Amino acid sequence: MNPLLKISIAFGFILLAACLNQEATPEVEKKEPETLVYTNYSDTTELFVEFPSLIVGEESSFAAHFSKLSDFLPVGKGRVTVTIYGDNQPTEEFTVDTTVIDGIFVPKAKPQFAGKRQLTISLQSETLNVSHDLGEVTVYPTIEAAPKETEEEEEHHDDISFLKEQQWKVDFATAIIEEHELQNSITAFASLKAAHQHAYLTAPASGHLFTAASKLPKVGDKVKQGQILGSLSPRLSGSTDIAELKLAVENANTRYQYAKNEQQRLNKLVKEAGIAKSRLTTAKTATKLAKAQLNTARKQLRQVSKQSSSSGIQLYAPISGTIAEVHVASGNYLEEGEELFYIINTGHLWLDAQIAETEISQLKQPERLSFTPNGFENPIQIKLGDNGKLISYGQLINPVSRTLPLVVEFDNHQTKLPLGLQVKVRIYSGKKINHLAIPETAIVDDNGVNVAFVQEDGETFERRVLRLGLRDNGYIQVLSGLDKDERLVTTGAYLVHLASSSPSAEHGHAH
Repeated sequence: MNPLLKISIAFGFILLAACLNQEATPEVEKKEPETLVYTNYSDTTELFVEFPSLIVGEESSFAAHFSKLSDFLPVGKGRVTVTIYGDNQPTEEFTVDTTVIDGIFVPKAKPQFAGKRQLTISLQSETLNVSHDLGEVTVYPTIEAAPKETEEEEEHHDDISFLKEQQWKVDFATAIIEEHELQNSITAFASLKAAHQHAYLTAPASGHLFTAASKLPKVGDKVKQGQILGSLSPRLSGSTDIAELKLAVENANTRYQYAKNEQQRLNKLVKEAGIAKSRLTTAKTATKLAKAQLNTARKQLRQVSKQSSSSGIQLYAPISGTIAEVHVASGNYLEEGEELFYIINTGHLWLDAQIAETEISQLKQPERLSFTPNGFENPIQIKLGDNGKLISYGQLINPVSRTLPLVVEFDNHQTKLPLGLQVKVRIYSGKKINHLAIPETAIVDDNGVNVAFVQEDGETFERRVLRLGLRDNGYIQVLSGLDKDERLVTTGAYLVHLASSSPSAEHGHAH
C-alpha cells in the first residue's frame, strides 16, 4: 500500500475519534442562582414575593403578590417600590406602577453595590400606603459567588401548593391562631313555638260571614288589636230566608184574619141565636194566638231584613300580630265556636328544646343558647337575663323520647324567625376557660379525621391532624395539632384539601 495512503487513513481515524470523543463529552449544565421566597404581613396587606438572588449588575425580577387582608382579594392598582439600603452604601430604589395581572407587580432590581443590605417592598395606592420590611439580604458581587439552585435540596412531599391566582378566585381567608374564651355545652334538638301572644278568633254565633272577599284578611297580613276582620250575620230561630219569612207573614196574617172574622160571626150568633158563649171564648183565644203568630213572623222578617243590609256582628282581632292561619272564605256559613283566624305575635318566641337524658348531668344551670337556622351565616345567641328568659326546665322525663324539656323565651324582632322552625341548639353552662381555639370553618372532615391547613408561606400549606375539645360560639378547642401564632386557613380550607389530593402541578405564574 502506498505510504501516503496509509498516513491519510490513519489521520482520518484520528479525526473521527476526536469527533466522537467531543460528542461524548457532556456540556456542563449552567445552574441558575437560587430563588428567594418571602411572605410578610402588614396591618392591611399580605405580600408574597419570589425573586432570584441579588447580584451586582444583574437584573432580578421580583414577583410581588399583594393581597388585601380585609377580603384576601388582589390589589388591582398601585405603585410598588423595591428599596435596597444599608451597609454604608447608597440607597437604591426600583419602581413599577403596573401589574402583570391584578395582584402581581414585577419590579426589576439591578443593584450596583454588594454586601449585607436591607430590603423593603412598599405599596402605594388610592387606599393603601404600606411597607413590608423583609430584613437583611445579601447582594453578591458576581454570579459565581451567588448560591445556585440544587436538586439535592430535601423535598417536602407533604407540602400543598395552592397558588395566589387560585386563592384570589375563591372565598379564601387566613387568620392567626389565638386563645379564645370557651364554655362547656351540650346539644339538643328544638323547635320554635308561639309564646303567650297568640290567639284564635272564633265565631261568636252561628251565621254567615258576609265580608267582601277583597277585604278578608290573608295569611301574612299584619293586624292590630281591636281591628275589624269581618262581619257575621247570625242565624235567627227558624228560617233565615227572606222569601220564606214573607210567606210566613202572609200565612199568619191569613190565619189571623180568619180567626178575627170567625170571632165576629160568633159574637153576633151569641146575641141573636143564643148559642153557647163557650164557642165565642174559643174563637177569641184563636184570634189572639193568630195575632201573636203574625207579630212574631213580622218581627223575624224585620230583623233578617235589617241585618242583611247592615254590618251584622263585627269580628275584632283579639291581639296585635300576624295572620298565621285563615280557615274561612267570604260567604261561608259558620257554626258557633268555629275557628276563623289564628293570629300570632312573633316579636317573642319560645325555643322548646328536648334534652337527652344522657346529657342532663352536664347541664346544671343553663346560661345561654346558640343555634344557626338554615340559610343564616352567623349563629343566633340567646343569653338568659339579657335577650332571653327561662320559662321552664322540666323535671319529668318523657317516657317515650327519654328527653327533658327546656323552654326559653327570646326576642325575635330582629331575626324574624318563623314558627315551627326546627333547629339544633347548643346549650351552655358551667365554668369558662381560655384555650387555643379555631373557627369551625377551618376544620375539614377527611374520611372521619378532623384536619386543618396551616399556611407555611403565601402559596404553601401543611395538613395537620387535630384533636378537638369544647365548641363555643363558632370556635372549637384544639387539644393538639396546632400551635399558637401559626397562620391557619379559616375560609376555603376544603379547597386546599382538594388541592392536596390532586396531582402536583408545576409552580408557575403569569409573570
